[in-house]
Amino acid sequence: MQSDTKPSAGVRPERRDPVQAGTAGPRPAGKRRDRFLGGVNIAIGAVLAYLVLFPLGMLVYSSLKDSEFKLPFQISGFSLSNFTQIFASERLAEVALNSLVFVAGTVVLSVVISVSLAYLFERTDIPGRRVLAPSTLAPMAVPATVLAVAWVLAANPANGPIALAIERTLGFTVNIYSLPGMILVAGIFGVPGMYIMLAPAFARLNLEFEEAAATSGAGWWTRTRKVVLPLTLPAITAASMLLVVIALEEFAIPAMLGMPNQIYVFSSYVQAALQPPGGLANYGRASAYGILLVLLSLVMIAVYRRQTRESHRFRVVAGKGYRATPVRLGRWRVPVAAVVSLYVIVAILVPILTLVWTSLTPFLQPISLSSLDGLSFANYASIFTDPSLSHALLNTLVISLLTATLTAAFGSWLALASTRGGFLGRMLFDLSFLVFAIPSVVLGMAVLFLYLYFPFPVYGTVWIIVIALTTRYIPRGSRMIQTALLQLDPGLEEVGRVSGASSTTVMRRVVFPLIAPSVSRTWLWVFANALGELPIALLLSSSDNRTVVVLLWDMIGESADYPEASALAVLLLALSSVSVWWVNRRGVQQHM
Repeated sequence: MQSDTKPSAGVRPERRDPVQAGTAGPRPAGKRRDRFLGGVNIAIGAVLAYLVLFPLGMLVYSSLKDSEFKLPFQISGFSLSNFTQIFASERLAEVALNSLVFVAGTVVLSVVISVSLAYLFERTDIPGRRVLAPSTLAPMAVPATVLAVAWVLAANPANGPIALAIERTLGFTVNIYSLPGMILVAGIFGVPGMYIMLAPAFARLNLEFEEAAATSGAGWWTRTRKVVLPLTLPAITAASMLLVVIALEEFAIPAMLGMPNQIYVFSSYVQAALQPPGGLANYGRASAYGILLVLLSLVMIAVYRRQTRESHRFRVVAGKGYRATPVRLGRWRVPVAAVVSLYVIVAILVPILTLVWTSLTPFLQPISLSSLDGLSFANYASIFTDPSLSHALLNTLVISLLTATLTAAFGSWLALASTRGGFLGRMLFDLSFLVFAIPSVVLGMAVLFLYLYFPFPVYGTVWIIVIALTTRYIPRGSRMIQTALLQLDPGLEEVGRVSGASSTTVMRRVVFPLIAPSVSRTWLWVFANALGELPIALLLSSSDNRTVVVLLWDMIGESADYPEASALAVLLLALSSVSVWWVNRRGVQQHM
């Protein structure tokens, strides 16, 4: 028997409104989600414009002002005279050549050391790997300014232990205040970052490729040169391009080691133009140099991104039959481990121990047993009793805490927009990558001009440094959080929405708790790096917002009080080391 409710021919059944029926259909939830993410995208776009585009616009504006010794906005009209004077100056060729040699030398040295270490630690049975591998990454915990000071103390020709040892054994004098000295320290500083990027490529390389070459009669050197290195070349090239950008913007090492002998690279020359030791600043000329430096960095960033996009052509790990048996060094195990140990001792341990030794001495003196009786903690006591030093320490902690908190918060929203906000969200996320191409000294200069021009009461306070540092760390922080978001199944969010929860509630109760470990790790990473950021703090510092790293710079450059400066550097190193250790500890816990 047929039901009486069956519709007659040609009559459509009545469609029920899911809202009137008391059910929450997926379309209203989708609309709420779209409105929520749309609001997030608008807010992110406004913040990015404020943090990135406005300072860059002010930098371009300043570079087109023939301001000489006046502020850019005090000059009417526009002019290209700053650029014409730069390209007509003989100093440009000198600075460009120094920058080229410094960057190329830094990259070559870092690549050679990093590739060697990555191969030994990830591909061979080198003894002592559990101790040697973390030791080679120790410079990650050392701010660049502290590392430069440590090498000044360890390799100065007067009483540096490394310089004295080389002079006694090899018969020639080492001059750390030189272009080779700058390259040596910057190269060592760049090794940990390079190693972290290269280690996965060597660890995942299938041993069968080498075994096939060995079967055909190829020796170890031939296999390494024709099999291992070509297969890892994309990772090496991409890491090298990124290191070029980092070396271009590096300021503390070339400033500490180069400026005493008037050896300038682009970053130190821009800072010297803004804060000359004598005379008045040339803001327009410095801005023009800053624009050139940004353009160079943009080219390198473009090459880096293209290289990483095309790296799929060199995939060598498959799911079938993959194994990572280590290469046996045989009779070379002990000599190779000894060479790596010598690198750790000379490049890392001796400079740091020299820094600690100097912090305990009343005056600069070489390390010797006869001087042990004169060691004391007087330099540390003077730091904690000096009001200006204690105030700088408080400023440093406040700036680092605020920067880490703001970066983690905004980075979370930016990462959310990139993974859930559609095309506009991804575009905003890519726009933040532009900050990678802005060197620290240029970013500090742009922020300086911006807040000298706009009537916001942040100049001379800790907030102007916080704003600049937050801008600097947002791209890296957001990418660290994005990695965690990409691992989340969108179905987790859909379950919450189907149950009637709003988009805000889903984010607060589902998404944010799941990415909390990544956010906390990002917070710690930013905190550790903000402690030792020199160029931004130096350009934006005043009597009220000076930081520890700025005081360290002043002690070395003005009073040359190395014992007290060393004590300050050791304190900064301790803070940074604890932060980096905690970051790594949290990272290990997340993978357990």
